[in-house]
Amino acid sequence: MSEPVDPYELRARQLRLLASLHRKRAAELEMAAEAGLAARSMRKLTEALTEAEVRQIAEHPDLAELNVQLDGFYEGPEQ
Repeated sequence: MSEPVDPYELRARQLRLLASLHRKRAAELEMAAEAGLAARSMRKLTEALTEAEVRQIAEHPDLAELNVQLDGFYEGPEQ
């Protein structure tokens, strides 16, 4: 015959299983938090690059003229 299950041993197994599930969920949440911070950093980098590009075009007369020409070409005639 089989030995009776020790309720303390059973409870310890249940708690260990629950702890492993929480560790997995905690790791998922940590990864989501880091992804959010990475997205913020990428947005700031994109903003800085765009500002630098706009400033470079504005400071360089040939590029500014080219920008106006391209705007006219891609936007078409004004209505």
